Amino acid sequence: MQILYMPADTSEEKVLTGRRRGLMAVVAVAVIAATCAPRGARHLRLSPPPRVVCLGDSITDGCTYPQLIVQTLREAGRPAPMVICAGVASDTAPQMAARLETTVLAFQPTLVTFSAGTNDALRGVSPAEYERALREISAKVKAQGGSMLLLTPCIVSPGKGGDAAAKAKAEAAERVIAQYIEVIRKAAAEEGYPVAETNALMQAARGQGKELMADDGIHPNYLGQSLMARAVLDAMGHRDVPLPREFRPTLFPGVVREWRMRLAPLDGRGKPQRLTEATVGQLAPDASWKTYTLPDPPPPSKPSAEDWWEQERRNGFGLRVHDVVGKGLVQAVAVVECGEPANAFVNTGIGIATVWLNGRKLHEQGSAWTGFHAGKERLPVDLQRGRNELVVEIDGPQFFLSVTRKLIW
Repeated sequence: MQILYMPADTSEEKVLTGRRRGLMAVVAVAVIAATCAPRGARHLRLSPPPRVVCLGDSITDGCTYPQLIVQTLREAGRPAPMVICAGVASDTAPQMAARLETTVLAFQPTLVTFSAGTNDALRGVSPAEYERALREISAKVKAQGGSMLLLTPCIVSPGKGGDAAAKAKAEAAERVIAQYIEVIRKAAAEEGYPVAETNALMQAARGQGKELMADDGIHPNYLGQSLMARAVLDAMGHRDVPLPREFRPTLFPGVVREWRMRLAPLDGRGKPQRLTEATVGQLAPDASWKTYTLPDPPPPSKPSAEDWWEQERRNGFGLRVHDVVGKGLVQAVAVVECGEPANAFVNTGIGIATVWLNGRKLHEQGSAWTGFHAGKERLPVDLQRGRNELVVEIDGPQFFLSVTRKLIW
């Protein structure tokens, strides 16, 4: 059983209350929604931005450098912004522009960081198309009263064991990325945005023989992610603040920590039966169901948080669904107890196919890919006093779900 303490409204909640009705309309058609328990000088010293949204692709979707930025500022005794991850794996700059309203502007950011280029270069997005997308994003952010910070794209390498063809592909991608960097510098100069010199820092580190990328050659490892955080902090005016000696990701707020799970029963054709309004209320976990408690126990190898999967474990992702329950569509039930009725948000991450609350369907993922990160959907809900039953269908070996009073946590 999950017991959530329901705090009083914060100033941030009051600021966003006026938007809640509009955000609830957005939820029906897109990724992010809102409702227990982010032309200036080239270097911005924000005090701090109340809301920073990190817009990007899979390099951002992993949520490492956003967490590093927050930890760095907190350990330095400086105000840390509220940082929202808005990375979606595989996205190009034009795809980011297309989803801007629902995954970025819905949070009323003071500052939007922009990181794109690897997918664009590998998929043939021209510098002109890249610039059009960036300018469209910039215009919409400014129209809402926000500003931007532009990251130069990461390097690309052939990957572990890459042959001559892989090396040629990486070199071709980096030639295109160099053109994107020219676009970024031009847009930054004209719009008054600072530039985070990610690419320059990575090029320098690679020249020193340091390994910055994962085996695939396109995703930065922890060192590469730390250079991204370094570049952003420098551009924000925190060049004097050192990065943490140890990365310490923590359990995200409101993680629902105890679940009962089973594989979905099969129909007459041997396919998993999907839940319906009629069948969801009939679920009655018994001794045949497995108990899944979060956070997952530390692996026997005891990896540091520089290992990305260890970061996700500490954040409250369930990574052992197949090990505990088996492979296939999983039905999972949890109880949220509230001392009084409350407005809240159900926040989903990877693996959540459908969400039901007290017998009513809140969300169905469908075929659209909206990312891995925690909070990729933030669904407004009304929790009743006493017992609230959450039911989810999990499709895959990992999942994340939390319940928070705040839209931004």
